Parts: sequence; structure tokens; C-alpha cells
Amino acid sequence: MLNLQEDILIRVNQGDVKSFEHLYHTFYVYLCAVATKYIYDPETAKEIVNDVFLNIWNNHTPLTSPVNAYLVKAVRNRCLNHLRQKRLDEVPLTEIQKKLLQFREELVWQEERPLQRLEQEETRERVSRAINHLPKKCRDIFIQHLYYNKTSEEIAVTEHISPSTVRVQIRIAIAKLKPLLKDMTITSLIIFSFFQK
Repeated sequence: MLNLQEDILIRVNQGDVKSFEHLYHTFYVYLCAVATKYIYDPETAKEIVNDVFLNIWNNHTPLTSPVNAYLVKAVRNRCLNHLRQKRLDEVPLTEIQKKLLQFREELVWQEERPLQRLEQEETRERVSRAINHLPKKCRDIFIQHLYYNKTSEEIAVTEHISPSTVRVQIRIAIAKLKPLLKDMTITSLIIFSFFQK
């Protein structure tokens, strides 16, 4: 007796549009969350997930149960390709951006283990709390640079300040964060250690 997922996958493999839509709506939000772990940009994460589904449909990729692992792997691979392309497109990158992209690529390749996920989540929460202690202007600039990969020039335009002021604010943020995060492990601190110029 086929379960519901197996039945849907058979229908998807046969080209049934309704079954494909069902599959898409079932996994879309989950896969967007997976992509956001690596890309840190919700809009780009959505595009990546949509590209994965579009690729499956257009290439008539045969799906088998359980399909979760295949979809997650496809999203991770697409995230890795995106990060590599971003590295090529944004030349010259600052050292900060290079290290951040390298860190994200390493995340994509890491195996999913419950303990590892817990440690990563604890690290994110710890870093987030530390960033929230920064003065508002300094915090806003640092978040734009760290999480949205904006250059000093791009931030300067939106904040109506000079690029040199942006760079100063980023250095101030790093100086204030280091004491707050000083007892974190080397692995956790890698995100911040490369901010030294």
C-alpha cells in the first residue's frame, strides 16, 4: 500500500501538475528556512528554492521517497553555487566579505547533526544578543555589512554618511563585540576573527 507521499511522487514523476503544486506547497517554507541558514537573505533564499523546484519540473527529475533529503541537498548545492558566483561577481571583495563567504560555504558542506544544529543556533543567539548591545547607528551599519554583504559605499548612501565613517563604525562594532564574545570557542569566533584589518 502506497503512502500519500509516495503516491504524490509517482504522480509528479508522471507530470501531474496538481501533485507537483502539492509537493511545492508542502516543502516551500521548510526549504526557504534551510536556504536562509546559508544565504542570510530571505528574498534570495526564496529564489533559490523556486529555482530548485523549477529545475525539477523542467528536467523531469525523477523523485523517490523520502524526498526530503533530496530537496534539502538540492537547495544546499544551489546555495553553494550562489555563494561561489557571488564571490566571482563581487570583485574585488573586502577581506571581511571573503571570509564571510568562505564561512557560509563551509556551513553548506557540513553534515546536519542535531548537536551541531543546536550549537549553531546557540552561537547565532549569542552573537545576536551581543550585536543588540551595540549603539543603534553602529548596530545598523554592522548588520548591513555582516548579514547583507553591503559595501561601505552602499551603506554610506543609505545612511547619508561617508564610506570612511562606515568603516570606522564597523571597526567600533568589532571592538565592542570582542569582549562580549571572548569566551566563545575558536569555531564560533571565526566569524569575528577575520574582521581584523
